[in-house]
Amino acid sequence: MNITGLIVEYNPFHNGHIYHLQKSLEKTNADASIAVMSGNFIQRGEPALFDKFSRAKAAVESGVDLVVELPSIYASQSAELFAKGSVSLLNSLGCVNSICFGSEEGNIDALYLIASILCLEPQDFKKKLSSYLGEGMLFPTARNKALFDYINSPDFSFGDNFNDIDLSEERLNDILSSSNNILGIEYIKQLISLKSDIKPFTIGRIHSEYNSEEISGNINSATAVRKKLYEIISSKENNSSDIDELIKSIQTSTDITNSIPESTLNMITSNIEKGFLPMYPEYFFETLISTIIRDKKNLESYFDISEGIENKIFKAALVAKDYDELLNLVKSKRYTMTRIKRCLNNILLGITKDDMELAKGINTIPYVRILAFNSKGREIIREIKKSSEIKIINKFSEVEHFMDDKNFKFLIENDIKCTDIYNTIYYKKNRPLLKGSMDYFIKPIYVR
Repeated sequence: MNITGLIVEYNPFHNGHIYHLQKSLEKTNADASIAVMSGNFIQRGEPALFDKFSRAKAAVESGVDLVVELPSIYASQSAELFAKGSVSLLNSLGCVNSICFGSEEGNIDALYLIASILCLEPQDFKKKLSSYLGEGMLFPTARNKALFDYINSPDFSFGDNFNDIDLSEERLNDILSSSNNILGIEYIKQLISLKSDIKPFTIGRIHSEYNSEEISGNINSATAVRKKLYEIISSKENNSSDIDELIKSIQTSTDITNSIPESTLNMITSNIEKGFLPMYPEYFFETLISTIIRDKKNLESYFDISEGIENKIFKAALVAKDYDELLNLVKSKRYTMTRIKRCLNNILLGITKDDMELAKGINTIPYVRILAFNSKGREIIREIKKSSEIKIINKFSEVEHFMDDKNFKFLIENDIKCTDIYNTIYYKKNRPLLKGSMDYFIKPIYVR
């Protein structure tokens, strides 16, 4: 079986994801697809719109064969760490032939060349980088200039596949400033580091930019879909306590219905019917503020907190009226808004510097958590069993048998913690339905 791996968030699954799935199968000549998906918190440092099982089910209903969970410790981090967790998991399965990701660049050879240099760090490149840093350049600028100089030096040779690639300084800067290119480069770097047999492919993104908030046509970003949903939910014309009116507003919004498949629309409306509203970062504001104030003396221990930003975070927490104000009070030239969100998310989830040091050292993910699958996905699971010694988690009660494995225990306990924190808000209107930790009482979903 030829299996291609997709690294995704599906927050939510939209028409662009269908395009990605179809083109990935076509480009890799794959028979089946496996998606490694972020769980209940996503890479930009925010809660997922809906729980991981609902999102995984919608994806399988739209054609993905198997959805597994990216261990939570990696899911809300930088591109490098997000890639480390997802690629390491796919590699640990032993049966994945390729990965296929979207990128602004669309040329796999260009991305592979850049990734190879950044991963292997040839001596001449390192010298050029050191020289530019010594001149006082910021790291991204120095790195880009060193790359350009190295690639365009007379003695440059990186194999026949790469010698004819025209990488102007402008093109290099464009590649290294685009979010999906950056992720793709990190995926390739991780494959190289692992000496993996998995072959990378890329598909040029079409239509909407990844972070675009504008709705246009039938392929739009997940950001735009989330924003439109939020507008409907918070609209003064709609009282969110009137579930029927809220669902009707969503079902009659052409901006939403033109952007997502029927499986996602059904997932959204059925969850809202049950009292599970879409989740946004501000819903955790009070919990986050309480944690910041309680942990004043320990804020610096959380991952990615450095250079005194913990002091700004604490002072902002004392006066901020809402989540957006908290972000704006902490914002600085050193910290992008996305990085601040990740810092706050690490505080919310209790992810420390020590935790991430341990996570960085794990190259073989010890388990795979099944979220949803179809009949072909069941065949992939059989292939995993034949090809790897990885522990396949179907029934969560089984995890207690594997807790002697230090890495297994560390990663799975973090998954459980993140799910439980998410559910303090997600189940706010449905506490009687919460039978304990969601990971223990919801089984993988089989889609017939």
